[in-house]
Order: sequence, then C-alpha cells, then structure tokens
Amino acid sequence: MKRVLLIIAFLGTLAAEAQEFKGHYGVGLAIGEPSGFSIKKFINNGEAFQYTLGYSTVKDQEGVNIGADFLLHNYDFITAEKGKIPFYYGAGIHLRSYNDMGNQVYARVPLGLAYEVSDLPLDIFFEFAPGIAVIPQPSLVTNFALGGRFYFDFNKARRAAEKRI
Repeated sequence: MKRVLLIIAFLGTLAAEAQEFKGHYGVGLAIGEPSGFSIKKFINNGEAFQYTLGYSTVKDQEGVNIGADFLLHNYDFITAEKGKIPFYYGAGIHLRSYNDMGNQVYARVPLGLAYEVSDLPLDIFFEFAPGIAVIPQPSLVTNFALGGRFYFDFNKARRAAEKRI
C-alpha cells in the first residue's frame, strides 16, 4: 500500500517539481529529418546525452531512426537578456531501418543552438547533424531538427513525494 501511495504522490508532484526546477531530463518532440521524440539527459552543466526515436520521410528512404549522441554545451558563445542560449556540439551513432531497403548505421556530428527559457523548464532547439554512413555502404547523411523539450528532475520529485507520505 505504501508503494502505491508513493507512486501516486510521485506522479502528482512530478509536474509541480518540473516547474520549480529545470531538471536533468528533457523530453520533447523534434520536426525535421527525422521527426520524432527527443530525450536529453544532462550529466553536468556542460555535458549531456541525447537520445532520439524518429521517422524519416525522405523519398525512397522512409523508415525508423534511433540514435544516441554525446553533447558538449558552450553557454558563453551567445548571451541573452533572459534565458540562456547554449551552442552545442558532439558525436553520435544512429541506426536507420528503411521500410524497403534494409538498415543503415551512421556516425554523425550534431551542431545546435538551444534557447533555455528562464521561467520555465523548457528549451527550444535547432540542430544540424552531418554524418557518414558506414553500413551498408559509405555515404553522406544529413539530419536536421527544430524542436522543444520539457525538463524534469525525477530525483527531486521522488524526494518530494516521499515527504508527502
């Protein structure tokens, strides 16, 4: 019973805690090539892992795309009166599963700008990521996206839920 109450309290406080603290986990959507879900997990103030699950709509290359990137953030490159605008760059590996043509594995170099809203746990980003396919044959790959993510601090929400029980 205590476990059920903990889960209910956790879910109830998650949204409230997200508003109080721009946490370490960002979940959102991206529109581009591919379009889909974006998850970002900060491991410190300047480094993050980004995970994507999307669908490519390029003619003759339609299919599911899944990948992971390691990102470094530079907060001094561009300044803003409100919020923050980090320039980020990194490296990643992605797998694209074509509907009709098999699979493709490629390495990529994401380059992006994000606007981190000062009063909300939200960022809006633009990303361009050139890459090189290594399987099934060498070729150039280009990804780009415009999107947004809502940030959570799951540990803080869990601690707040435990205090309420």
